Amino acid sequence: MGEALHLFDKLTAAKHPKPDVSTYNILFTSVTRKNHPPTTSSSSSNFFPTIFSLLNKLNRSGTTPDTITYAIFIDFCGRYNNVDLAFAVFSCMLRRGWIPDIIIVSSLLNGLCVKKRYSAAAQLLDKMPQLGFVPNVVSYTTVIKGHCDSGNTDLAIDVLRKMHAEPNVFTYSIVINARCRQGNMTSASELFEEMVSMGIQPNVVTYTSIIRGHLVIGRWKEAIRIFKEMVDRGLAPNAVTFNMLMDYLCDSGNTVEAHKLLNLMVERGEKPDIITYTILLHGYCLEGRFEKVDELLSSMSREGLRHDVRSYNALIDGYSKSQKVDEAMDVFKKMQQEGVQPNAITYNTLLDGLCKIGKVEEAEDLFRQMVTQGLSPDIITYTTLIDGLCKIGKKECSEKVINY
Repeated sequence: MGEALHLFDKLTAAKHPKPDVSTYNILFTSVTRKNHPPTTSSSSSNFFPTIFSLLNKLNRSGTTPDTITYAIFIDFCGRYNNVDLAFAVFSCMLRRGWIPDIIIVSSLLNGLCVKKRYSAAAQLLDKMPQLGFVPNVVSYTTVIKGHCDSGNTDLAIDVLRKMHAEPNVFTYSIVINARCRQGNMTSASELFEEMVSMGIQPNVVTYTSIIRGHLVIGRWKEAIRIFKEMVDRGLAPNAVTFNMLMDYLCDSGNTVEAHKLLNLMVERGEKPDIITYTILLHGYCLEGRFEKVDELLSSMSREGLRHDVRSYNALIDGYSKSQKVDEAMDVFKKMQQEGVQPNAITYNTLLDGLCKIGKVEEAEDLFRQMVTQGLSPDIITYTTLIDGLCKIGKKECSEKVINY
């Protein structure tokens, strides 16, 4: 950012040759695209004046902004949650006699959706023909996604039905995914068949959504049928697809079958990730097959995969539920040694394991450590500890915990 601003100042100070608007646009694009504003509201509020001071310098230099200039700034405002400012720039553009194009209007649509102002986005989409624009597939898909994100899938389908542009696989996949998340597999399947009948080929994302939907409602055989259909169509399942199937199998107590999918995944050239191994680790832990856990841990080391909080939590949960709390504590210590920060789930799992085997004093120590680490105990933390204290007759201690 500093280098871009320095270069900008050098250009504006130069007498000959005088930079034209295209040069400024290159700089604006660099600044707005490659330098993301901070996430906090206070620092972000300081970022926008910096960006717009560049536009003021352009105006003072005597060079007139063009449509591309305004498009850059409108897109920037929309992407970073300041759609009101985007419309202010849009108004300025109109006052200066510039005619916006479909890209600019699409940026405004996207900005409204980012701010979750879905009704306003739908109204702008409806007004586009009056403004002289024919909405394209991107315009429609943006609004459709907004409706789906807000849970109004029926409205999204209404927009799909009224489209004056040819929908694509992304348009359909968004609506299909929304229906699957709602558990409405009848509607999702109908949309899928409609898409195929129109000659639009589903992609891995489309199939993965359908597979997930069937798994959520327990239709394992149908999920596998869709999986095989995807493969027969020449589409390679990705890690997300495999992980979903494996997670379902492990939850159903079929970790051995899930492991076969890991082998198939490797055979097909898809690299298992930390989530893949975490799913299997948890499955084998719940089944008490700790020899398989050791094998997986060795495989992870060979693949160069480092544990994250989820994989450590899976191990701790598995050991704790098998009443191997000492092993769970060893994993907890190793986790800290490797710089992986435990979260509330980690502590709650260990507290539950310790209390169930009567090691309530150790649980109290762990509770204090949790608070010292800056983690806020939740209802599960308190309930677990109070239950453990009451079971060993320490009711006065449980009252202290309640008032902690």
